[in-house]
Amino acid sequence: MMITLKNISKLALAGILAFGSIATSNAQQIPNTSANQVKTDISTDELTKFAGVFEKVQAENQTAQQKMMGIIKDEGLELQRFNEIQEAKMNPQASVEASDEELKKHAAVIGELEKMQPELEAKMETIIEENGLTLDRYKAVAMALQQDKSLQQKFQGIMMKRQKSGQQG
Repeated sequence: MMITLKNISKLALAGILAFGSIATSNAQQIPNTSANQVKTDISTDELTKFAGVFEKVQAENQTAQQKMMGIIKDEGLELQRFNEIQEAKMNPQASVEASDEELKKHAAVIGELEKMQPELEAKMETIIEENGLTLDRYKAVAMALQQDKSLQQKFQGIMMKRQKSGQQG
């Protein structure tokens, strides 16, 4: 289970839901051929709709990150220290010296973050569906974006136009 804020940020920027970092196995189960088939089926209109949803998901993700950082601080850990311990737990090659107290605090944070997960997932899914996409389609477009450079450029162009016009949704 990977719940580092750094990873959540990276995935959000890549266009995947924040909770995708908690359940990364979902993203890894989509074979490349699936994403390759999807990318040719994404119209400019759909990509524009995705861009609007992506902005809203990103805003919700930032709110969730603030809550997560608050939980980490409330447990008495620094964000960087939490990430170091989490990385060592996730990666057998990484090692970190952590006291029993730090490990207890880390475990408490993970417990709180796991409690947040269902609510966050529900919020993200609601945002996506209220804006005209299904969760599966949102994930499919996000995966295609990760693998298709020309689609990424098209998406960046749409996002720049949205920012210049001050469009929100």
